[in-house]
Amino acid sequence: MCLQHLRARLSPDEQLAAEKSFALYCKPVELYNIIQRRAVKNTAFIQRSLLYKIQARRKKRIQITISLSGSTNTHAQNIFPLYVLLARPTSNITLEGHSPIYRFSRVCLLTSFSEFGNKDKTEATFIIPDLKTLSTSCACNLSIILISCGQIGQIVGEDNCSGNYVEGSSLQKLEGKCSWGKIATNLLASSLEKCVTLSAGETVDLVSTVTMSPSFLEPKFLEQDNCLTFCSHKVDATGSYQLKVCISAEEAGARDLSLSPYSNYSYNDVPLSILPEIIRLRSGNVIFNYKYYNNTMQKTEVTEDFSCPFCLVRCGSFKGLGCHLNSSHDLFHFEFWVSEECQAVNVSLKADAWKTELLAEGVDPRHQTFSYRSRFKKRRRLVTKAEKFRHVRSHFMEPGSHEDAHAGSEDDYVQRENGLSVADASVDPSHAVHGSNLSPPTVLQFGKSRKLSVERSDPRNRQLLQKRQFFHSHRAQPMAMEQVFSDHDSEDEVDDDIADFEDRRMLDDFVDVTKDEKLIMHMWNSFVRKQRVLADGHIPWACEAFSRCHGQQLVQNPALLWGWRFFMIKLWNHS
Repeated sequence: MCLQHLRARLSPDEQLAAEKSFALYCKPVELYNIIQRRAVKNTAFIQRSLLYKIQARRKKRIQITISLSGSTNTHAQNIFPLYVLLARPTSNITLEGHSPIYRFSRVCLLTSFSEFGNKDKTEATFIIPDLKTLSTSCACNLSIILISCGQIGQIVGEDNCSGNYVEGSSLQKLEGKCSWGKIATNLLASSLEKCVTLSAGETVDLVSTVTMSPSFLEPKFLEQDNCLTFCSHKVDATGSYQLKVCISAEEAGARDLSLSPYSNYSYNDVPLSILPEIIRLRSGNVIFNYKYYNNTMQKTEVTEDFSCPFCLVRCGSFKGLGCHLNSSHDLFHFEFWVSEECQAVNVSLKADAWKTELLAEGVDPRHQTFSYRSRFKKRRRLVTKAEKFRHVRSHFMEPGSHEDAHAGSEDDYVQRENGLSVADASVDPSHAVHGSNLSPPTVLQFGKSRKLSVERSDPRNRQLLQKRQFFHSHRAQPMAMEQVFSDHDSEDEVDDDIADFEDRRMLDDFVDVTKDEKLIMHMWNSFVRKQRVLADGHIPWACEAFSRCHGQQLVQNPALLWGWRFFMIKLWNHS
């Protein structure tokens, strides 16, 4: 950092207070440095996917306009209608006498010179990648193809035009003799790189000479994915001629750039030798003014390429820099302003940013009460019930012993630290997943399901129970007193075979579901019933155990495997 303004004549005490005021920036900057180092290994989001970065890249693309001038093409006859395409070869392999197979996306139609006729019929506009992208191997194959069908004597696809854009399907009628030529965008990019005013938002006009060669347009490729190729064997190669094509190029975001006062700076007084360097330095330079000592003093820092001074992230534009600073560095207060001379940001500390750390002298910060608010709920770690009760030990006692009587007085309860009373922790072997190292959820018998026995029931409680009438929970039939006090109750037992039969019968009622989808649903229903999958927290374990249990069957049936994948996606969407 450098000192922007000369210090006023301050006393030594005031200078010390000013330095302490500026030192308050150190703590939040250190915090952001720690966050940045952690984000390297655990990135919260991808920088290139941010909307303001996408918009900045799109504004750097080049918009080119193709037109023909009648004054420079006086010798050319029967040029129109002229079709202009932006295409890329599908492969580098070519046959003898044939051009490469080009795949195009959009077609423009020109019907007259630029001095005559409507503008929609005299210009073709395309968007090509920015100069940096055009230098790569992938984008350098992009070409502008011109097809002249003047000898046909009619405009093909005239009914399928929207402005000067033509539907690709209408080109199927163009098979036959034609003249064609191309302009390689890599050669166009090399010419545009020499124009230093392009990045400043100005329009660059170029003239390119294109050789139009007679060829035969193959019809079979036009019907396949908007592809075309030209054959020179079927026509006379002596009828070639040259066209002077006018090309106007500007950045796609030039209009938005002209709205900023910073872009209205005049470079008339700048020598041409240093003009490219001046434009490059000015394009992304941002001045940061750090206010301190009650905003009476400031220090200044300059960053390039719209970079953040705290985390050095390139934001692509001044608007993107504002979005980044306000969202990622909210411990500071920012003021943005733009003029013809500079783009600047005034930075100051928020008054209440560190108020919780101001402690009185002699107070231990470890004993200071602080407030904490969690915005999001933390995901709880899945702990099986077997882990919760792993400290419960099996203890065998002789019948009629003193320990047996003592255990009976405590009603065979095992008291845990969290207050949960467990009568018996046992696992049903029939619910285990065969062929897997995963253990199913432990089935626990809790105290609330314990039955009263005649021997242990209090006579007073027994007398109160005899005054009431009890009914079966499923059959709704009256229960005798012997059944109420009995330890045996088979009403809650579930027959797996009957449950599977009922589940299949219910799934067969669906007519818009395939056989494999019904099967995977039946397998899942049977699995969660037998493994007692009751809560959302059980689902991750259940999905993994189900895949291990039925893995062989899923691999052998691809349709069943796809059904299982779709079902897991459904579970994910429903959280």
